[in-house]
Amino acid sequence: MTVDLRGKVVVVTGASLGIGRATAFGFAAEGARLVLSYHEHEGEARAVAEHCGELGAPEVVTAPLDLGDEGSVRAFAATVLERFEGIDILVNNAGIVVWRRFVEQELDEIETQVRVNLLGTLMLTRLLLPGVRDAVIDIASTASLHGSATLAPYGASKWGLRGFTKALAKEHPELRLYNVHPAVTATRMNDFKGMDPARVAEVIVRVARGGIALEPGADVDLRDFA
Repeated sequence: MTVDLRGKVVVVTGASLGIGRATAFGFAAEGARLVLSYHEHEGEARAVAEHCGELGAPEVVTAPLDLGDEGSVRAFAATVLERFEGIDILVNNAGIVVWRRFVEQELDEIETQVRVNLLGTLMLTRLLLPGVRDAVIDIASTASLHGSATLAPYGASKWGLRGFTKALAKEHPELRLYNVHPAVTATRMNDFKGMDPARVAEVIVRVARGGIALEPGADVDLRDFA
């Protein structure tokens, strides 16, 4: 199945930097209409939106989103649903990480990773899901596939996200739900070392286009696309 993304409404969270920014550019080049969330980087998000327009996106909306705050999640979802009757593709990309051994992390750091990466993403998906027409693509991590030292809470949150996607795929066979698992990627989260975010974005857009044959709830491991 090949999906024409021209004119489709695509929501990308965490789109001001890194993988989210590259993903926004990828969908813009396909002619999609975009809703892009940002947390602290409003100026960067506006620059991303401007470039998306140059790439071919006919409409770009930016809005703040803090996945750790229920009020912010609800406000973002309301903005999306007030602007559009429904959305075609939701890309849950936003997340945070603390790179320290488990016992060296403070309890509030552990809680924040779980709240943002898992609970906030579940909450946003719950609010938007009734209006989703096609796909939900959750950006997890290879840390949820094989584990990684110094990433225990982060890996736990992404493992939970992975399980959520697989279960939701069974609840909603009419939709396409997948996990995309980047390896270490050259973003601020990783001190700009690792895989090019554009490579990750390319795979995300391929998944959205139906360019990779996948079972419902499938895991897409970026190490297979190195």
